[in-house]
Amino acid sequence: DKVSIFFLSCLHRKFTCHLCDRSFTEKWALNNHMKLHTGEKPFKCTWPTCHYSFLTASAMKDHYRTHTGEKSFLCDLCGFAGGTRHALTKHRRQHTGEKPFRCDECNFASTTQSHLTRHKRVHTGEKPYRCPWCDYRSNCAENIRKHILHTGKHEGVKMYNCPKCDYGTNIPVEFRNHLKELHPDIENPDLAYLHAVFMHWEFCEQKSSESQ
Repeated sequence: DKVSIFFLSCLHRKFTCHLCDRSFTEKWALNNHMKLHTGEKPFKCTWPTCHYSFLTASAMKDHYRTHTGEKSFLCDLCGFAGGTRHALTKHRRQHTGEKPFRCDECNFASTTQSHLTRHKRVHTGEKPYRCPWCDYRSNCAENIRKHILHTGKHEGVKMYNCPKCDYGTNIPVEFRNHLKELHPDIENPDLAYLHAVFMHWEFCEQKSSESQ
């Protein structure tokens, strides 16, 4: 009938990106996708001192919960509470055993895309993470942390260095507490420790390259 034909036509209708050929069945989905190309992030976090912006209102709301601590997505199988629906979806895979992310070169399967990305480096040989104090490289950042802290090759090195004073530590919780207590004006102290790590590493790599 005409109603069925209408819905079928809607299902097969495509809105195609002219920059990368990705297609969508809804116009709004294409509009959101185009922001990836333009860099537009119209939804700004309204939390004081936070300057983060996002592509969509839902992404901004998920981020805002990191400030408020709200965790309204509850697992119906245990006591887990997540701040986002995505966090709950990832958690539920622990119960179901679902591993939707599969390697196309072997039988490896994972519960998250990030674990699959890290695994694929086993096949490609890619090692994008480098120790800033020596030539050691790895396919994951966690191995760099272990190398620096537990091999004894870099005694006295601090992983987390405060951008506002001379404080340094190897314990991320201590560093976040330091930022919150002594530098309350700093933006997003729960994320700033990551920035401090990588900025310090980039500085070390720059100094190393200048000395060569």
